[in-house]
Amino acid sequence: MKMKLLSPMNDFVFKALFGREDATSKQLLIELLNDTLRAKGEDLIASVKYLNPFNYKEYEFDKLSVLDIKAETEKGERVNIEVQVKPEVSYRKRSLYYWAKTYAETIGEAEPYEELKKTIVINIMDYDAIHESKKLHTHFKLLEREEHFTLTEDLQIHYLEVPKLAEAKQIEALEGIELWIAFLKEAGKAGNEEKIERLKRRSESMSKVIESLETVSADEKLLEAYRAREKARRDEISKLAYAKKQAKIETAEKAFRNGADLDFIAEITDIPLEELREIEKRVKSQQN
Repeated sequence: MKMKLLSPMNDFVFKALFGREDATSKQLLIELLNDTLRAKGEDLIASVKYLNPFNYKEYEFDKLSVLDIKAETEKGERVNIEVQVKPEVSYRKRSLYYWAKTYAETIGEAEPYEELKKTIVINIMDYDAIHESKKLHTHFKLLEREEHFTLTEDLQIHYLEVPKLAEAKQIEALEGIELWIAFLKEAGKAGNEEKIERLKRRSESMSKVIESLETVSADEKLLEAYRAREKARRDEISKLAYAKKQAKIETAEKAFRNGADLDFIAEITDIPLEELREIEKRVKSQQN
C-alpha cells in the first residue's frame, strides 16, 4: 500500500522540505530559487545559508506562527519565501512590508546605505492573487513608468500562483518553474500517484524533492507536530467563524429592536430567514 504524502502547500511541510539544515534541503531550495529567477532572466544563486532553519520543536508552543524561509546568498542578498493557502485582502501590502523589513535588516545602524543588499521575496499562492494577469509567475521591480528602466535591482517580488498552472498541459511538456508548481499542486492529493511518478521521472530535482516529501511524510515526530499545528489552525478558524456569527446575530438583534424590516436584515447580515425569525421572536419576547 502506497504511503499517503502530505501536501507541500502546507507551510509546515514546505519548510520541512526546503528549510532544514541539511545538504539535500539546501540544494532543493537553491534549485527552486534558481528556476524562479532563471524564468525572469535574473542572476542565479550559488549557495545559501538559513537565517531561520526549520526545527519542528520551535512550533510546539507557537502553532500559529508564520512559517516562512529566510536565507542569505553568497553575496549577502536576502531571500524570503512564504506559502499562502487562504486568500488575504491585504496580502500585497504584507508582501511589500516583508520585503521592506527584510531589506532594512541587511545593514546595521552605523553602516552606509551602500551596504544594503538585494532582497528577493517569493510568494507561493494557492489562489488567484494577481487578478490582472493570467500568468502563473509574475515578477515585480521598481521601474520608471514610461521608459521602464530600473531604479534599483534591490527589490524583487515574485508571485507563483499554483492554480494558474494550465490543466491541459501535460507533465512531459512542463519545464523549469512549471515543474515545481506541478509538484506543489499535485503532491499530497488522493489518486495522484501516477502523476507523481511521472513528475519523478522528469528531472533529478523532481526525483529528489518527491523522495524528500516521502521521508517527511513518514517521520512520526514531524507528523505529530504537523497534526498539532493543523488542529490549532482549525480551532482558530472555528473561533473566528463563531465570532463572526455572533457579530451578525448582534447586528440582527439591534436591527430588530430598531424596527428594521426582516428582508433588509437578511440582506445586511446574510443570516437565513428561518434563523432570523427565531432571533426576531427572541427580541420581541425580551421587549415584552
